[in-house]
Formats: sequence, structure tokens, C-alpha cells
Amino acid sequence: MKSNYKSVVRGLALMVLALAAPRMSAQATATGFINATLVNKNGIALIFDSDPAGLTLGASGTSAVSADFGNISAFGPLAPGVTRPSVTAANFTVRTIFDVNVFQGGLNSTGYTLAANLAAVAPTGMNYKVDAVTLTTASQTIVTNGTYNVDVPHNLDLVVSTAAPGAGGPAVGTPLTVTVNFTATAN
Repeated sequence: MKSNYKSVVRGLALMVLALAAPRMSAQATATGFINATLVNKNGIALIFDSDPAGLTLGASGTSAVSADFGNISAFGPLAPGVTRPSVTAANFTVRTIFDVNVFQGGLNSTGYTLAANLAAVAPTGMNYKVDAVTLTTASQTIVTNGTYNVDVPHNLDLVVSTAAPGAGGPAVGTPLTVTVNFTATAN
């Protein structure tokens, strides 16, 4: 009987170990959660895109681009994407087209106002225009009710005096660099 008792005890011990083994080998797990609070800020962003009819802008698709007009003159060839809409005895104009895209999010605004200004006084003999607005260092309104989320084409004109250098005309053969600042404000 002792032998049967030992067999039963051993059998029960093996059975307990067999049943406990899966529980002991299972991975320990724990659960938890995070309460996250997000604050959606409203705002707008302005980017410049190359227009198919204009110059290829450096860094197109960003808010800081460059437009290289190359060599300009009242007569002769111009860079691709640059046109010469006007030549008079007093001046000539060269132009390129660029696109402005203003994105908005979280605003209750149906449009925006676009303004522009020169970062510094224009070089002697040069005037800069966006569309028909002559730029100065003071902010000038370009658009009063712009459409969000679409490329809106604008003209960038350089009006160059044909007067000789020293007589009101620009320096000849010297690269000129001008920065035009743009500001979009939600209406």
C-alpha cells in the first residue's frame, strides 16, 4: 500500500508540475494607458512654388526661395522663364512669374491678405514690383482676399533705368541682389 501511496503522490506531484509549467513559462504582462492632451494650434504657412511659365526657383516649395534672372538687358536673350514686357527710352522691364501658396489650419478664415516689401532700399536705377505694386521698404498690400491651398501666380518685375551709371542708371556688369519679404495675414 505504501508503494501505491508513493506512486499516487508522485503522480500528483508530476501532474501539478505539468500543469504549473505552462503558467511558469508564460511571459509576464502588464497593461497601462496614457491620457494624452493635444492642443491644435491654428495658423497659416506661406510657400513659393515655381510657375511653369516662370523661372525655376531655388528651393521651390519652401518659404525661402531664390530667383536668378541671369544677365538682363533692354535687348538680347534672357534666361528661360524671364520675359521683357516693356522697353521704352527711359527704362525696360524684365519679369518672371512665381506662385504663392498659403495653407491654413484651424482658422475660421476664408482668405488672407498678402503684403510685400523690400528688405533694403533698391539699388540705384532699379524698381521692383509684385504684380502692379511698386515695392519699397514699407509693407505694400499685394492681395486683399487670397485663396487658401492653391498656387496663385504673381509677377515679379524688375524695372531698370536706361540712364547711364552715375546719371541715375544702375551699375553695369555688377550682380545685384535684393530680398523681397512677403507676409500673409488671415482675414
